[in-house]
Amino acid sequence: MAEDGRILYARRGDTCILRFEGPIRYTIAHALDTFLDDLFASEPPHAVVADLSDAESIDSTGIGLLAKIAKCQRRAGFGNPVLFSSSPDINEVLCSVCLDDVFQLAEGKPDVQAGDSLSATEPSAPDLARSILEAHRALAELSDSNRAMFRDVIDGLSRELQA
Repeated sequence: MAEDGRILYARRGDTCILRFEGPIRYTIAHALDTFLDDLFASEPPHAVVADLSDAESIDSTGIGLLAKIAKCQRRAGFGNPVLFSSSPDINEVLCSVCLDDVFQLAEGKPDVQAGDSLSATEPSAPDLARSILEAHRALAELSDSNRAMFRDVIDGLSRELQA
């Protein structure tokens, strides 16, 4: 199996930039989930830029965490975050799950680059499952079709966490 991707970030004033590189899989979900909780807990950024131009792929958990970014921005009272992606395959998936409704999609790369790597986490199995569950819930909130598509994942993880 290929190595997991990584996520770089930078905070420039009221803007947070996140750059996703390589294959973005559920295995790095806990690190991003924790980062987002901390980011929006104190002084939320007025703008978030997510750069997928160097991402090779992104799974549903990663897409769900992007949905969480949009949800947090909306809750903080700011506009839609901006998402850069130049991969036709990734763009097709993002649009198929309605991410284009909650992000401003842009091609190319942002002018400002992110530089610090998110700290890796070693979550327990339940903590990782909670991050995956929260990501899929955020994704399911975007549309009725997403709700139906991810119902089994959400129900299964919910049962697992109650056991």
